[in-house]
Amino acid sequence: MKCVMDMKNKIRILHLEDEPADAELVSRELNKGNFDFELLLVSDITGFKNGLLEYEPDIILSDHSLAAFDSHLALRMTRAAGLDVPFILVTATMSDEFAAAIMKEGADDYIIKDRLSRLPKAVLNALASWEVKKEQEKSEKLFRALIEQSTDMKSLQD
Repeated sequence: MKCVMDMKNKIRILHLEDEPADAELVSRELNKGNFDFELLLVSDITGFKNGLLEYEPDIILSDHSLAAFDSHLALRMTRAAGLDVPFILVTATMSDEFAAAIMKEGADDYIIKDRLSRLPKAVLNALASWEVKKEQEKSEKLFRALIEQSTDMKSLQD
């Protein structure tokens, strides 16, 4: 993944939204964010599936209720496609129980549509957190490989 902090590359956003007016509001808020991005807007399951496979997004924004499917399925499809990218739910209303459930499933954040001004910061925070997580995983793999491949015997005694 690109380094979020240098912002030399465009952030590739896959946006799942079936309401054109809401999609426009999201784009407008993202444009206020002072970062370079390109956005692929999809509105159905076929477009989303193609976006996952062909667009290679850095982050996914998803409405919850769409005509043929919802954010739960979109999140499962993302993980099933092998994409390990942040997933932010952008929806009109949400109960605390639903928010907790979608976060437990693996969503990184959620934004209520009447509070879209928080969206650019949420995107940057999700990408930065994801980058830190990836670096930690890489360091852990390296450390594990060093220990497993070591010919030295080490022991701890109390």
